[in-house]
Amino acid sequence: MIPMGHTIFNLTRVFTKYYDCETRSIFVRCNTVFHWLIRFDSSLLRTKWFTTKRTSVRWSPMVKAELLKIPEKKLPCQILIVAIGPAASGFVQSHLLTDDFQVVGALFSGLSDSDVNTFDQMSPADKNCYIYRSRQIPDVFMCLCKTDVSAEQSYSWTEQLFSCISTASPHFYMSILCSYMTSEYRSEVPVSDMNPPFLRALKTPRFAGTPLCPYLEQPNLVSGLPAQLLTYCQMKDVKAVLYVCYTDTLYLDTFTMEVFKPLVQSTPIKDVFQENKKAGEVMKHIVDIYSLKNSLYL
Repeated sequence: MIPMGHTIFNLTRVFTKYYDCETRSIFVRCNTVFHWLIRFDSSLLRTKWFTTKRTSVRWSPMVKAELLKIPEKKLPCQILIVAIGPAASGFVQSHLLTDDFQVVGALFSGLSDSDVNTFDQMSPADKNCYIYRSRQIPDVFMCLCKTDVSAEQSYSWTEQLFSCISTASPHFYMSILCSYMTSEYRSEVPVSDMNPPFLRALKTPRFAGTPLCPYLEQPNLVSGLPAQLLTYCQMKDVKAVLYVCYTDTLYLDTFTMEVFKPLVQSTPIKDVFQENKKAGEVMKHIVDIYSLKNSLYL
């Protein structure tokens, strides 16, 4: 393991070099969160409180048998797409997740007695995040995380995701999709003059391409699981890009999910995209599910 002092220095230095002062402010926060979680993990790993908060991963019998034949105990991967939140997950589910993909694993962020979980991702409150793999191209993976992952679980969640997925391939690309409220967006332009939803992007220096939307401006911050995943990719020196959707609505709608649609022309999403004629129907069904949940609180 790289010493944390060295890690923080390298991450800040590299991102400052490529993003100037704008990304320095973003990544300093990511480093702080990551450093705290490393110390948190090592000091409370065996306590009852932490074990109830720690994310766990379960792999299918097929994957378990496959891992036994691999010396590194990790599945080869060239493309990994992670969707965080209902809007990003809805886009991936309707436009990218074809019948070619099958469930090979699941991440569980911990359940309490009051949590509702269908274990088939049909409830907006489901805390299980399924990992999918393409049947035709086995080194293509997708992970859908429809609910928020708490800050204290972000490190564990990321650690478990990559516990059996390799980033060693020189052709490895990762795309992270997430969404935030416009109330968290900082800009000299008044919110009333904005046209949400809109996209902003961040990328690691190894990602040589240009994102299909503007970079996230100063002094905006990315935190939580998206920041943790990008931090991990920076530490591993792999190609990764983060797309953030800023929306002004609390309720999921097709317009918010469609803001991700231009990304079907981006790397690496364009390499797995196949036109889905029923995408509109799938999005409407997803919106109906969330509308039913929202109506319970009216």
